[in-house]
Amino acid sequence: MAASCSSCAYELGWRTINYEKGRKSTRRYAKEARSLLIRNGKFYVAPRQTEENFKQLFARLAAAGAGRPTDNEGFADGSWTPETLADAISAIDGNRDGVELRSVQVWFQDNENGISDPNLRWLARIFGCGDPEATSAWQTELKAAKERLASQRRQKRMSQTDGSAVSHDVLSPPALSQTANEVALGDHADTARARSRRNRKTLAVRCESLLSGATSLNLQIAYWMLFSGLGLMNYVLGTLSVTYSPQEGLDKQVGFIWAPTLTLLPLVVLPTLIFFISNLNTYWRRVGRSKCISNDAMSINSRSNAAWYARVNDFSFSFWAIVLFSFLFVFGFQWAGIYLPAYLSGDANGVQIDRYLVTLERPEVISTPQAMILSAVGYMYTASYIAIFMLGLLFSLIITLDYEDICTTSDLESAEIDRPRLRGEGQKVVWAVFRVVVFALWLALLVKLQITYLQSDSKDFVTWIRTDAAAALGASVLPNGWLKNSSISHFTTFMMMAVTVTIFIVCVMKMNGIFTRLALYDNDYPFSRDKIAITSMFLVILLLSVNLVLVGRLPGFSLMLAASAIASAYVLAGPKLRTV
Repeated sequence: MAASCSSCAYELGWRTINYEKGRKSTRRYAKEARSLLIRNGKFYVAPRQTEENFKQLFARLAAAGAGRPTDNEGFADGSWTPETLADAISAIDGNRDGVELRSVQVWFQDNENGISDPNLRWLARIFGCGDPEATSAWQTELKAAKERLASQRRQKRMSQTDGSAVSHDVLSPPALSQTANEVALGDHADTARARSRRNRKTLAVRCESLLSGATSLNLQIAYWMLFSGLGLMNYVLGTLSVTYSPQEGLDKQVGFIWAPTLTLLPLVVLPTLIFFISNLNTYWRRVGRSKCISNDAMSINSRSNAAWYARVNDFSFSFWAIVLFSFLFVFGFQWAGIYLPAYLSGDANGVQIDRYLVTLERPEVISTPQAMILSAVGYMYTASYIAIFMLGLLFSLIITLDYEDICTTSDLESAEIDRPRLRGEGQKVVWAVFRVVVFALWLALLVKLQITYLQSDSKDFVTWIRTDAAAALGASVLPNGWLKNSSISHFTTFMMMAVTVTIFIVCVMKMNGIFTRLALYDNDYPFSRDKIAITSMFLVILLLSVNLVLVGRLPGFSLMLAASAIASAYVLAGPKLRTV
């Protein structure tokens, strides 16, 4: 018995010794294995050459903390977050531009966006822990994963296209309780309802159609006919050229042909403004928007522009507000609130005497009922071009926001994105918006010139401009004086200028933000080229705005007017932003 117990004790002791040796050996081997996972003081995960796409591979490595510093035990000190990974990539020697946090956040998101080649190289250096051999291996692995993601994305798009192209002639079997005729009638009714919904155009879509394509030419023709009709009415009523005496020795001209708002505005500025608005709308809807969304898509079919019409309909309130403001306030308030009381009382009450109120001073030329009809038609015309003015600015803003939305929702760093094309379309939008804004300011400037002339003591518009220029150049002439009258249009023209300049600043800021992001991914693109052109645009806008404010208030405004005309001619020829 004693011998047996001794033998058991001996065997138990031997096993205990072997177990302790095994534990020490296992710890030593584990420590050595962990040392193989550490390179340059960072946790290294070797490539496994799996079939994972980029999103799957990146999610696994980010969760494992590949490339992160190690703790005392040799483990990664945590998982990657978008912020820590962006900081690590930006801290790499030689990476002067860094990486956008938004781009890194896209890698972490569950979407189909890939990664640009420059950022792929920086990411390979992170996962390779700065070791050249490991970095090369990870660059190969990440490149293959990126190509798998792109291939899966293409296959998915092709399957969706094939699925949507299935013939509608192949119908599923109807329910047993339905006859074939009932199914056909139901389908016909659904199709009719869908067609009816498509055919119903909202006010926003109607305005877009009015100011784009061939319809804008119809609008131009309508304005020419209205201008001709107004001219004919003034000819018949004898107000093409008519004067009145606001003070002794002064016969002031207030006739139709002497008003810049009824000559230069409908003959030059308004047609040009409509042309540029139409140009912008038509190009963006038919070509520009499709180019920004797809490399080879180009749609001129209205049914294929559902996204664009949805964008326009998002601003339905703004379209209604513009139309109601133009015809309730510009026409209704000014005609019914200012002109109609003057006609009924026979006293202008300090309001400027123009071709419509000249009946109060010269009833033998035009009677009050005739002047009431003429002024009503004239102010309807004024309300319509004010609506065109505001609609042009609204479309400029809508297209800018649409471009910004397309770019911010696109993976700008993806190799599949044609960044030069995106930038080129954006530059075309900036240029088109600039043209619209310049001629919108000219419209406001002509209105301001008209009301300021009516407030002066000059006998006609040409003499007023010539006298100001001569006084500014030092000629011995009496400067222009002022009459005791007023006009609400001084305030409205200032508001028109403020709104126009604000819209332009907002559009340029939005576009400049996108251009800045695009320039980050194209190191060979000289971004200063855009800044120089945009600065030139701001200088032209500043000149026109200062001119509008100082009309008649500063001697020599006519010289600034000439400079504004030269700058506008410069607008027609340049500075056009290059698109390549």
